[in-house]
Amino acid sequence: MAGDEKMDAVIVAARDAQVAVGEVVQPGADEARIAVLRGALQRAFGATLPDDYAALLRRSDGVDFDGLVLYGSAQSEAAPGPGGFWQGLIAANRLWREGPGHDAYLVLGETDMDLFTVNLDGTAPVLRDKVSSDVNERFPSVAEALQKLLSTRG
Repeated sequence: MAGDEKMDAVIVAARDAQVAVGEVVQPGADEARIAVLRGALQRAFGATLPDDYAALLRRSDGVDFDGLVLYGSAQSEAAPGPGGFWQGLIAANRLWREGPGHDAYLVLGETDMDLFTVNLDGTAPVLRDKVSSDVNERFPSVAEALQKLLSTRG
């Protein structure tokens, strides 16, 4: 199975699991919304949105299920998405930057224990301990990290 097909299959399975337990799923983001996000990340944090994460956003503009939150394109507490989903990349990263040491990377999401981060240039995806920021797991690509994170849910 090719990378995009595998990603699609993992996202579909995660969405099906959400629907099966009555959870609200987020629709995909369009290209205009992703372009706005790319500019906003550069201006706010000097960060680049990884292409593999943009591919996820096109399929599901954020995920909140079974202890995994993958941030969406534009949601915030003031402007949540379906089901009250507020964890957009800009809003969530502003919150993480209120504490020390979280400004050297972009936080793409979180689990109960870890932050899913990339370098500001969109490379080097890792899971970091939420408290210590120690790296717990490294991934060869954002796509592989997303596939693993999504496939362990539901």
